[in-house]
Amino acid sequence: MEEAQPKTLRSEVISSVVYVVSSMIRMTVRVKNIGLDEALKASEQGGVFIAWHGDALIPGHVLSWKKLTALTSLSRDGDIQARILQKMGYDIVRGSTGRGGARAAVELVNRLKDGVRISFTPDGPRGPRRVIQNGVVYFAKKAQRPICPIVMRYTRCWNIGTWDRYAIPKPFSTVECEFLPPIYVSPTDSLDEVAAELTATMNAAAPDPPGLLMDKP
Repeated sequence: MEEAQPKTLRSEVISSVVYVVSSMIRMTVRVKNIGLDEALKASEQGGVFIAWHGDALIPGHVLSWKKLTALTSLSRDGDIQARILQKMGYDIVRGSTGRGGARAAVELVNRLKDGVRISFTPDGPRGPRRVIQNGVVYFAKKAQRPICPIVMRYTRCWNIGTWDRYAIPKPFSTVECEFLPPIYVSPTDSLDEVAAELTATMNAAAPDPPGLLMDKP
């Protein structure tokens, strides 16, 4: 696999700061996990956990230290992201559509077959927003392992002005982190059709834009 960029002071400092800040945010909100145990049971022999790029903050912490492997790009931003995830207990595979993608795909499929859970943002790294790309379906189909979709609901949150409208829950708010029923992809299923159905399922289960739905006690 293509080598990641060498360690730099800049990436280490930024990743450390982001990790600390995100951990503090996680500690100030109430997280309701729905369906987590069922998803972990379904993926005991490997599974693909997916959440929208803009909703990745809380699921990343919920799944930390559960022996997941995450895919990050070989870019400078991907280097920072990889270091953050490593601090949260994730193993890392580096690669993207532009660089190292084919080798990364092979490694992820092999890890799935070996019983490893992988974490993926299916509309990343650059969108289109909240649209599943075929790669995640390919991994599940090739390895014959389930896809475990995660959707987020917020009582109150900020949305950063990035392409993914990255959601940051406000302090002392409540978030629901729901693990939807696992999706199984048969060897004969169309990648495009499964991706479209999964996109519709996830978008129907959670609001867009984030932070507008949950008005519950």
